[in-house]
Amino acid sequence: MARYKRRREVYKRDIHSYSIYPRIHVSRDDSPIRVNGIYTVTIRDVNEKGQGVAKLGNYTIYVYDATVGDKVKIKIVSINRNGEKAVGRVLEWLGRIEEY
Repeated sequence: MARYKRRREVYKRDIHSYSIYPRIHVSRDDSPIRVNGIYTVTIRDVNEKGQGVAKLGNYTIYVYDATVGDKVKIKIVSINRNGEKAVGRVLEWLGRIEEY
């Protein structure tokens, strides 16, 4: 292994600099939702964990303590790495379905 020690720099080179295909940089700042952002959404569904499910653009937002039909003001607590799912917390109920 000692004789290959000088060749380690070959594997550290940027392979994209020799590619004929250009890099495509995707900016994550263009997302319509942000952590700690406050949004008004309508709950469309409930998942198997009992969380309310809302859609905002292409994002699926899971909201604790919300049921189908509720219109709520939420604060985004976290967004997953893919940027497709988010978790929100209810700040205020704007329209709530009464239990029967």
